[in-house]
Amino acid sequence: MSLVVRQVRDDEARSFLEIQRAAVRGLAAKDYPASVIDAWAPLPITDTAVTFFRVNHDNEIRLVAELDGELVGIGALVLAESELRACYVVPDAARRGVGSALVAEIERTARHHRLTHLELLSSLTAEPFYRALGYEVEERVEHVLGSSGRMPAVKMRKTLREGAALGG
Repeated sequence: MSLVVRQVRDDEARSFLEIQRAAVRGLAAKDYPASVIDAWAPLPITDTAVTFFRVNHDNEIRLVAELDGELVGIGALVLAESELRACYVVPDAARRGVGSALVAEIERTARHHRLTHLELLSSLTAEPFYRALGYEVEERVEHVLGSSGRMPAVKMRKTLREGAALGG
């Protein structure tokens, strides 16, 4: 098994969005009603959505994970907000170290940029995953989705230590 985490290329914008939607629809559907899933991961993926993604208003550092040459995961970091913005893995690659590798690279990048902590807004589905990686619950919140839908979420935080071991 060959796992590589790298920066996303511009020509992979649609794939990035496809992975996010596949993860939400395949993994989070057990924890959220269909109305939330549809607002969170709308289909089809339009050219407008791809164009908006490419603009990258928040200057996200975006990553993809390749497992044996196939894109199976995505991650995003917003330095200005000390925010782990995204970590999604397609259902077929879940529990194979892909998410952990993405978070390890996000944390490495954050430390490289001298961030002292990361915050994130987790789904109920991903909360145990982030807890296992050392993130702590700060509060339970209601997240407003771009389409004005609302979903229960968990605000989490982790202090980054200089030279901390990269696990995954």
